[in-house]
Amino acid sequence: MKQTRRAAGAIGISGLLLCSTAWAADPPAQNAPIYVRTVEEFEYRPGSPRMTTAIYSPQPDGPRERMPLILALHFGGPVTPTTGRDFAEMLVLPALRELGAVILAPNCPGRGWTDPISEEAVLKLIAVVRKRFLIDKRRVAVTGFSMGAIGAYRLAARHPELFKAAIPVSGIPSSEDLASLRDMPLFIIHSDGDEVFPMDEAGPAFEILRQKNPATRIDILGGLSHYQTAAYVPALKKAAAWLKKAWKSR
Repeated sequence: MKQTRRAAGAIGISGLLLCSTAWAADPPAQNAPIYVRTVEEFEYRPGSPRMTTAIYSPQPDGPRERMPLILALHFGGPVTPTTGRDFAEMLVLPALRELGAVILAPNCPGRGWTDPISEEAVLKLIAVVRKRFLIDKRRVAVTGFSMGAIGAYRLAARHPELFKAAIPVSGIPSSEDLASLRDMPLFIIHSDGDEVFPMDEAGPAFEILRQKNPATRIDILGGLSHYQTAAYVPALKKAAAWLKKAWKSR
């Protein structure tokens, strides 16, 4: 990741704007949009602990148009001030930046992304960001890795009115969420070498989804460890083209 010029005049969502920086791939892809990254502390409920969130917004070349929105949910482990940002710049930005979407990468405020606290926080975050940016409500997606993938399944299952597609990477849906994903476009990325969610556990869940939901695509990768997050970039890049088609069908 390479930081280039400073961006001027950024406005915080709610509370404190920590920093604003122009962000570009290293090296930048040809014709790829330049993104401005703001890192902000968001108070999702009066008196609640602030949720640190990295927000990536593409800089338009011409007249402003409505943009897609992608919620990016990080993996498990200790949450530091840069966890969401590090995850976005390790996996989501390199893979999906060609979509020109506003990308939200919050730090998990609860005990996992399926915690009701986390669900409330991200929904309110999205509601505020949709007022701040020109967002196309027909092109909203959620992605996540490991714990974030489980959260992506949960949010897609519970909020189909908001999320029009989901891309879970290296995670398994709960039995509760399996029953509610019949109509959600899903692009599932998993590795047959995953040590945390091995295929003998993930495979049956994926097969249920495949049978119940014809809009499910499953991409099984060969040999990648669960802990090689950045190595999943090429697979997530493939999902970008699929996502464009999925959004058009909604």
